[in-house]
Amino acid sequence: MTMTATPSPNPVLWRNSQFLRLWIGNLISALADGAFFIALAWFIVDKTGSEAVLGTTLMCMSIPRLLFMLVGGVAADKYNRKWIMFGSILARGVVLGAFGLLLLQETGHWLPYAAYLTAFLFGTVDAFFWPARSSVLPFVVSREQLAPANSLMEIAQQISLVGGPLTAALLMRLTSYPATFLVMAAAFFIGTLIISTLRLEPAEEIDTSRQTKEPSFFRQIFEGILFAKTIPVLMIIFGTSLVVNMMFSGPVNMGLPLLVKQLGWDSNAYSSLSTSLGVGTIIGGVITGACNGFRGRFLLLPFFLGLMGAGILAVSFMHVLPFGLSMMLLVGITMAMTNIPLITYIQTIVPAHMLGRVMSLLTTMSIGLGPVSYALCSFLLETKMLEAGTLLLVGGIAVGLLGMSLILFRHFREAEQHPLWAQQGAKKQQEQEKPQTTLSV
Repeated sequence: MTMTATPSPNPVLWRNSQFLRLWIGNLISALADGAFFIALAWFIVDKTGSEAVLGTTLMCMSIPRLLFMLVGGVAADKYNRKWIMFGSILARGVVLGAFGLLLLQETGHWLPYAAYLTAFLFGTVDAFFWPARSSVLPFVVSREQLAPANSLMEIAQQISLVGGPLTAALLMRLTSYPATFLVMAAAFFIGTLIISTLRLEPAEEIDTSRQTKEPSFFRQIFEGILFAKTIPVLMIIFGTSLVVNMMFSGPVNMGLPLLVKQLGWDSNAYSSLSTSLGVGTIIGGVITGACNGFRGRFLLLPFFLGLMGAGILAVSFMHVLPFGLSMMLLVGITMAMTNIPLITYIQTIVPAHMLGRVMSLLTTMSIGLGPVSYALCSFLLETKMLEAGTLLLVGGIAVGLLGMSLILFRHFREAEQHPLWAQQGAKKQQEQEKPQTTLSV
């Protein structure tokens, strides 16, 4: 009689050196990203005190993201994702390094324009990073490992919401603004060194039999849109993301720092609130990973979005910091518990050769109305039609109601019946039910 062990179908992700390099490189880049956003927002509020300048700066960052995101998606499907990520991270380091050196000079009337240019350049190169980053996982891990890999990548991304604000607060307390931005530039340069060692290989064979003459960039963008339109649940997810993120981006990214300033608190309080959001997303990522991406329980996602909106609404009534911290924690938890399952779902049902374009569509939808949100919020705040707290109140109500409206769409309620999603779930269940040992006489 002999006994042989059945090999584990899902080796530990941390033993995958390529995934580990991707995770670390993404983590360093995300930390610098998170620190930059906090430092830039507080720098504008501290130096100018103008809602209009803050809103315009955020618009300068989001508009090029919107314009170039779809092009970045085509590039991710057409070129090596590793070098797209490398180039984007390197360029962001150069932009921040130049801004830091510029701030070493005496500040003057040109300060807002320097911030506008920095935000515009940063948003432009950042637009090419996210489609490559969002579509690279199937080329690093197997599709069976996408859910845990996405959870770990989301955790890395959300660590930046903890470490980024803490790093920004520490640098702004111990050093000057120029040194703060120069340190962030150095972090981006370190990230490029790690990403440069990454080697990507397709996790699965891609059908290239129909690829004859390579179409133009615009044609490929159009093909991505046409493909997404053939899957109604994708259009529902995109549309909801478009409107929900509009009601989140302006009210939270503009309302929160201004509310902190109105309450007489300093940059440490603002950083603490942003850190609490990041801690929440880490907790949410862990919960989502432990629950297998809420596979089979997608009807919980609208409920999570409702709680997220309630948390934003509650922040508008913040008068003591611990209450605001607990509400931002709730927002972070529910944000991760919604984002990770939907990203995993899209990566599972979309063919690899279309994934970059589809993920770029999702990212475009999430920032599509961002400039409109920033412009509208800037106008409402500058004209005193709304206070920062009221802005958060309105944004929270809108996010909650729009998120919960997902349950009204039949295609969303039936999303988990998609053949590829159901097939993947059945395959994973069969693997889990396999006996760990086999006996033969």
